[in-house]
Amino acid sequence: MKEDEVKSMQQMLRRIQGQVGGIERMLDEGRGNEDVLTQLSAAMSSLKTVARKILAAEATRCSESSKASERYATLLKRFF
Repeated sequence: MKEDEVKSMQQMLRRIQGQVGGIERMLDEGRGNEDVLTQLSAAMSSLKTVARKILAAEATRCSESSKASERYATLLKRFF
């Protein structure tokens, strides 16, 4: 992956870590289930975005060789 792609994903993952920490605090504080579920949904959506970016980068790399294409197919099966 390109350096800027890696940095972007690292930023997203740090944001997700913050979201998860916030969810944990919400549970400690006894916040309502609807609020907690809303935050969980946001964190899950962010994780899916990171996964899609990784898959897109791998797809670009796979266009270079058939062995990489096989690995990409395996990743897709695992992810979906």
